[in-house]
Amino acid sequence: MTSPPLGIKSIASEGSPLLQRAQTAVKERGKTYGPPEQHFSRTVGAINNLFAKKLKEPLTLADWAMFMIVDKVARELETPHDDNATDIAGYASCLDRVKKAKEPKDAQQ
Repeated sequence: MTSPPLGIKSIASEGSPLLQRAQTAVKERGKTYGPPEQHFSRTVGAINNLFAKKLKEPLTLADWAMFMIVDKVARELETPHDDNATDIAGYASCLDRVKKAKEPKDAQQ
């Protein structure tokens, strides 16, 4: 068995404050908006319908997670805030989650 990259073990075992905040944010937003798969599906479905003539292919839930990460990076470049890093980590977690889940059919339309 190989060892995790330097620093990863300590992050996993001690719990990075940033990752803990991101986990809390994802859970809290999930209570309000539903799980990422459900919320991203609604959002991507609406965007795919609104921009169907402009898109060469429909966006995926993973695409949306990446858009949100880019949006948070753009916000950080303009106006740095502590919660931007938390949100980036949270959206990265959502990206991982939706990539592992099967894409809902309604998000593909």
